[in-house]
Amino acid sequence: MSVQDLKNKFEELKKKFLEKKFDEVIEECNLVLKKNKIDVFYNLLCLSYNNKNNIAKAIDVMESALEDSPNNIDFLNNLGMFYSNIYKYKKAEDYYKKGLKIDGNNLSLLNNLANLKKNLDQNEEAISIYEKILLIKPKELAIMYNLAGLHNSLGNFKKSKKLYLRMLELQPNFTEADRMISQMEKYSSQNKHFFNLREKLSNMELSDNSLLHLHFALGKAYGDQNKYSESFENYKKANDLSKKISNYNFEKDKKRFNLIKIKFKSLNNIKLKNETRKFIFIIGMPRSGTSLTEQILSSHKNVFGGGELPYIQKIYNDYLKSNENLSENDLLNCKDDYLDYISNIDNSEKFFTDKAPLNFFYIGFILKFLPNSKFINIIRSPIDNCWSIYKNYFPTKISFGNDLSDLSNYYKSYKDLMVFWKSLFPNDIYDLKYENLVNNTKDEVKKLLEFCSLEWDDNCLQHHKNKRVIKTISFNQARKPIYNTSLKSYNGYETYLTELKDLS
Repeated sequence: MSVQDLKNKFEELKKKFLEKKFDEVIEECNLVLKKNKIDVFYNLLCLSYNNKNNIAKAIDVMESALEDSPNNIDFLNNLGMFYSNIYKYKKAEDYYKKGLKIDGNNLSLLNNLANLKKNLDQNEEAISIYEKILLIKPKELAIMYNLAGLHNSLGNFKKSKKLYLRMLELQPNFTEADRMISQMEKYSSQNKHFFNLREKLSNMELSDNSLLHLHFALGKAYGDQNKYSESFENYKKANDLSKKISNYNFEKDKKRFNLIKIKFKSLNNIKLKNETRKFIFIIGMPRSGTSLTEQILSSHKNVFGGGELPYIQKIYNDYLKSNENLSENDLLNCKDDYLDYISNIDNSEKFFTDKAPLNFFYIGFILKFLPNSKFINIIRSPIDNCWSIYKNYFPTKISFGNDLSDLSNYYKSYKDLMVFWKSLFPNDIYDLKYENLVNNTKDEVKKLLEFCSLEWDDNCLQHHKNKRVIKTISFNQARKPIYNTSLKSYNGYETYLTELKDLS
């Protein structure tokens, strides 16, 4: 092929890539690369494999390409991203740093390294890198957003709010910043930001995605003023737009709940022996009080708070979902994978908490490979719980939360699955009622620590002084002393929540 032919072929394949014709791109890139070892075709090939969720193949392609072009920054960056996507953070960091030795001001490498540091809770390093990028490119919105989110999770609310306001100066239709500001405001009718939100709604042409963030912000603003009709109207518009985008159908989740039971019943009884390290999984519906519970436990001198980790679901999908006959080796792989993952975060002998609420799906499976685990199931008043889900935006896309009927059905399925697990593992699951924790904190914390086999520690009653990172949407509430305004938080909205009434 001539140089011009190769240029034409690349443009043709780039177009197919954008049209998501990944199989065709893979086939044709491989044909080109047999005779022409050209960097851009390697890039296109590996990104196509990545978009087909074949990360192992994408990594193979990039490592092969690096042999011919060891100083290619795009290749090093790609490998860092791919290893980060499969939680191999040490390898990812190595590749980012190799790239930065070649070009210390490469913004993509710096951003990816900062994101990795943020994932590992190495927050001072992450902040330093984000700030370096902003010195090079002061109007980079995505970097400001990442940095503001990190300040939020650390409780540095003044710094985060300043960054969100700066983003809105640069791009007024970036309504995600408006929504984040709304979580830190207590609105009156004279509030300047409230005025700005209404102006945007009246005068700006906004995409569905931008509109939904604006409506969530307005729902919060009207709610603060006890204008329940206007508040609910905005929350409903936000959720309707979210459901339109996600196209969620509860039937898919209904099958998932049923398949979990069938799958667990079909497995043999094999399990590993107890390990020395102890794990506490904090589970329940989102917005039930899991962040507060972890904040209390992680204030204990012998507990490390791991936060909301995505890894158990990955282990289930990789090793357990399609496995018919578990062997001890399978379970050892599950255990080693999990221990390797959390070693990136903490490698001590402390009790370790994992606060991904939806780990309630995997209780029996976890006990097979981490038998030294305890589960704290947080139960909050169902209407309070579901209303709190409905009125909040979840970056991780909890799509069942965008419709009150879906929410009701999902809650019932969660409750039913917990009955199933408790019938099998009654001594490993502790139901903690959120309302009891709020109204009778000291006694409930004592019982909680006893269940976890932990000694009493006064620090657990000073959880609001705990400086650890909180990455969930409870970043604000979990840093405050325990308060009871979250009880019956649906007061004023009862008329609109009839689809949740049968949950009480």
